[in-house]
Amino acid sequence: MAKVAIKSERLTPFGGIFPIMEQFTSLLSSTIDSTLGLRCKLYGYQYSEIIRSLLCVYFCGGSCVEDVTAHLMSHLSLHPTLRTCSADTILRAINELTRENISYTSDAGKSYDFNTADTLNTLLLNCLLSTGQLKEGGEYDVDFDHQFIEAEKYDAKPTYKKFLGYRSGVAVIGDMIVGIENSDGNTNVRFHQKDTLKRILERLEEKKLTVKRFRADCGSCSEDIVDEVRKHCRTFYIRANRCCSLYDDIFALRGWKKEEIKRHRVELNSILVEKWKGKPYRLVIQRQRRMGSGPDLWEGEYTYRCILTNDYESSMRGHRGVL
Repeated sequence: MAKVAIKSERLTPFGGIFPIMEQFTSLLSSTIDSTLGLRCKLYGYQYSEIIRSLLCVYFCGGSCVEDVTAHLMSHLSLHPTLRTCSADTILRAINELTRENISYTSDAGKSYDFNTADTLNTLLLNCLLSTGQLKEGGEYDVDFDHQFIEAEKYDAKPTYKKFLGYRSGVAVIGDMIVGIENSDGNTNVRFHQKDTLKRILERLEEKKLTVKRFRADCGSCSEDIVDEVRKHCRTFYIRANRCCSLYDDIFALRGWKKEEIKRHRVELNSILVEKWKGKPYRLVIQRQRRMGSGPDLWEGEYTYRCILTNDYESSMRGHRGVL
């Protein structure tokens, strides 16, 4: 005989999101509202509720903000205490949090827009501290790079990757983003990068976070950028760009040390160079014999990779993560 069970009409396939919503509220709501300020005093949604509603869209498999109203509202509203707002409210709040662009003019007279998003970057750090992912007084390795984001927006510019979009400067600690600034997609990676890094690194210092090591690719290898970076970290490791004046010194080196890095046989060496007048730094060089192709016109039978650093004590192998 079949058993008939009476089920509540309040069952939902998205009930698993409720514990996450509660954890979000417990850990982050007060941080968000104290950083962004109260959006309303009597009636309406606070920024913490709006951000939580936005996250639920993607945690529940949505693809756009409108999904919260079209598909999820009837399910998320079943929570007894936590409110979920509409797509219109989320979009209005996003517009409220936007900041005006900063325009910089190049020597050629061209103007490029940057958006520093200072308040949201501060919120990013406050949230990481609130959840314990970062610790006040801690020492961390910071990596910086640029990401090109494809977009079909009215202000998107053509990038060197052959699509329209934006160029974002991103700083990370491990897999956690700790600073991000957007700019026009056609902006040179070194253009005002010094100012971007200054804002990001000073923000870390304000939160009593120490940058133990700073790492970046050759897009950060210029005198003004290196001068700024060294003020905010103990040691930096920046991939050096090709410099014809150094080739003779590199080719004349002797005493290469053979190592195996990531299953590749390489040779390591280091020298002291004065890439910029009066500023000697250590250049750690890795070379790897070319396989399956003839000698390069400039580098001969080896491929060379170099790291510029103010770390004069670590072993050459200690720089393998950067090389």
